Amino acid sequence: MAAITNPETKVTEFSGEYKMLSMYNLAMASASETMTLTFAENHIAEIQNVIVCMNGGQDADFIAVRATFSGLVITIAAVQEDGAVADEFTGTTVNLIVIGK
Repeated sequence: MAAITNPETKVTEFSGEYKMLSMYNLAMASASETMTLTFAENHIAEIQNVIVCMNGGQDADFIAVRATFSGLVITIAAVQEDGAVADEFTGTTVNLIVIGK
């Protein structure tokens, strides 16, 4: 497992307490990547939901991604076409949306 960093982040505030954090072009280098948000850097103290989608590098060895979270730690997992963990990461990038407050 590796920790991913985000080169492109945008924060949008809704009226009230909720914010949407959009992260683009997160490079995947392993089948399971983590990212830890902080209030100081990301302006989110509590995650309500995460949405992830592939942005680049899709092939039989990198066919799908899913995201889970616990506290402020987000884990992104990738799988192959046959359901096994992904093992090829040439040009693989994902986009992530975090909704929180």
